[in-house]
Amino acid sequence: MRWPSRQLHMGRYQYRCTGMMMRSCGSVSMVATLVGLALSRVASVECVSSSTRVVSAFSLGAGRRCCFLDPNQGSGWSTVSRQMSSSASTEELPMDLPRREDVMVAVEAMRKACRITRAIQPSGKEDDGISTVTKVDASPVTVGDFCAQAVTLRHLNQHFPQDAFVAEEGSAALRSDQDLSKEILNAIQSQLPKEVDSISTLLDNIDLGQSFSLPKHKNTKRIWCLDPIDGTKGFLRGKLTGGQYCVALALIEDGVPVVGILGCPNLPVEVDDDGYAWDEAEEEATNGKTRGCLFVATRGGGCYQLPLFSSGDTPAKRLHVTPNDASAMSISEARFCIGVERSFGDPLGQSMAIAKILHGEDEALDGEGQIIRARRMDSQVKYGVLARGGAEIYIRLPKAGYVEYKWDHAAGSVVIQEAGGEMTNVDGRPIDFGLYGNKLSDTVRGVIGSNGGIFHKALVDAYQRQEKERNNIS
Repeated sequence: MRWPSRQLHMGRYQYRCTGMMMRSCGSVSMVATLVGLALSRVASVECVSSSTRVVSAFSLGAGRRCCFLDPNQGSGWSTVSRQMSSSASTEELPMDLPRREDVMVAVEAMRKACRITRAIQPSGKEDDGISTVTKVDASPVTVGDFCAQAVTLRHLNQHFPQDAFVAEEGSAALRSDQDLSKEILNAIQSQLPKEVDSISTLLDNIDLGQSFSLPKHKNTKRIWCLDPIDGTKGFLRGKLTGGQYCVALALIEDGVPVVGILGCPNLPVEVDDDGYAWDEAEEEATNGKTRGCLFVATRGGGCYQLPLFSSGDTPAKRLHVTPNDASAMSISEARFCIGVERSFGDPLGQSMAIAKILHGEDEALDGEGQIIRARRMDSQVKYGVLARGGAEIYIRLPKAGYVEYKWDHAAGSVVIQEAGGEMTNVDGRPIDFGLYGNKLSDTVRGVIGSNGGIFHKALVDAYQRQEKERNNIS
């Protein structure tokens, strides 16, 4: 069998990758064989002392390392080692993916954040909790939020120091609470021992999320937008009770989201798997093939589902929404993906009114007044579910006067749109992410998403109709 071949020139060395093992062959070139990998997929290169007869080591993602021997020291063989890793594996995504460099850095950052949050999320048992802080708006922020924000922004800032960041949390509450700061630092170091070395570094990394407001970033065209834990209540609800949450990251360029990544540690891998709650016997070490997803999308590059943590042998899966021309499903069969707690996302019960219009007065609701054809979960995980065809309708209609934050929708907007769906305000107009600051326009009275096409038109029409009926407008 002849494997694909690639060459890499580095000074006096020329490396060729073709199959399973490596061998040095002369003073000018070496021949390397690595199963299924072309050298174009090499993620990084490092050089070490030639006194060890090893002059170059390639990190091939997913923990693989390949060592090449100095051709002047004689020939020899070296094998490839492989281990689970949180690093971005280059074979997971197409080589011609737009903004691939941005994506690979961001995926590695997200996997670091998800590793920590997954490890410290409460189980849901009464005696298992996590420290929280209550913000001014009465919403909770957890140790997990601070951990995820610190490691994600630190990683991004190391690679893109000229970029600005906007993120949900700040360190003000921590600077007067040494014990909580230590708890956060310990949580990070328990999973990533060398990631953050002190409380002062921790706090500075968290506060990178406010850098968009600094004078030096006034005209910055690239802004990373992060919600470190979207769906905090789902995170607190716990694994055993099906609490869904995600780490949501977007890159906004010139006011337009161009990269969107959702890290969803608790979401089942298969689209039709409704086992949102962990089993009592389920363990992180063994459920990597069945639970945990990354949704990765780039403007003009499509949307993909990746494993939460790379094993190096699982290619990205290209995602598409349910066909939106009614060829596979009628509008009356469309499935809603809605929040667990109606009090925030739909306090007036408008989703039920819309369901009656789309599904029929007698077919929409069960005996308790809940939408029959619906999946319920917290956070922007819902955008990923729609992107892979697990539902067709998303509705978020908060109370009057509430102004949406960018981080609650920026990543999800790229994910659903690049899968072929649509996201707009309730009037069917595109949402502008280009306004200065961390919020959307106060004219956005709600956000709706769908698989697009005639489904989105029907959804907008249904919203407008129930609004008129609710306000007695003929």
